[in-house]
Amino acid sequence: MSIIQAIILGLVQGLTEFLPVSSSGHLVLAQALLGVDPEADFVLFSVLLHFGTLLAVIIAFWKDVKELIVEFFGWVKDGFKLKDRPYRRFVAMVLLTIVPMFAVLPFKSKIEEAMSSTFLVGCMLLVTAALLLFSEKYNHGHKTEADATWVDALVVGVMQCCALLPGLSRSGTTISGGLLRGFSRDFAVRFAFIMSLPVVLGANILEVGDALSAPPAAGIPLYVYLIGVAVALLSGLAAIKMVRFIAKRGNFRPFVVYCTLIGIITIVVSFIKG
Repeated sequence: MSIIQAIILGLVQGLTEFLPVSSSGHLVLAQALLGVDPEADFVLFSVLLHFGTLLAVIIAFWKDVKELIVEFFGWVKDGFKLKDRPYRRFVAMVLLTIVPMFAVLPFKSKIEEAMSSTFLVGCMLLVTAALLLFSEKYNHGHKTEADATWVDALVVGVMQCCALLPGLSRSGTTISGGLLRGFSRDFAVRFAFIMSLPVVLGANILEVGDALSAPPAAGIPLYVYLIGVAVALLSGLAAIKMVRFIAKRGNFRPFVVYCTLIGIITIVVSFIKG
């Protein structure tokens, strides 16, 4: 893997992880175009790139993250009493979004197999476009961490589970889910990204074992990995800023058009190859 390849893959990961498009599909496409062997070159690099985008979320929402950490320990110390403290409710809601993930663990292998279906990827990109378009028309809510309900958190958590399907954008799905549940635009974005932290961290910790057990990528210096991670971090920060700006304006139409076009092209190509 060259420096240029690492930069391109880091850029793809950082942008597509947070923009309401499918990151998994774009990474697979980028690997194929660059001639990167996922088994030989990308196992450890993939984990490192995800940690880079994880760090981007922490930096972008550091004020919220810091407050959530403080309130979590205060919540535990007070015997899990909320005491009308909004950030304690925020913590509880984030934890609730994790619960639906346990229901999909038995289907992990099936989901991984689905990654090879370009037809499914195309269909899910069209679903992402439909969700974004629908949420744009019904995004007049005002709920925040102070008054969002437990049901709201569970629904958005279920939406996050659905986004495990390749082609279905995690950020697009969870932001749309929050908007459709009456979240304010700002809170929908904050909640969607912050709720991803424990899930992405847990998933990457599990993948570390696979990465370490994989054959080492011969001849790839450490600095190449670090450059890719730095690019993923910086492009991730830029993408988060862009999503917050777009959500504030309530205009997801460019992404609706993009996901629709890419989805149709992917479906057509899958039929041609099939």
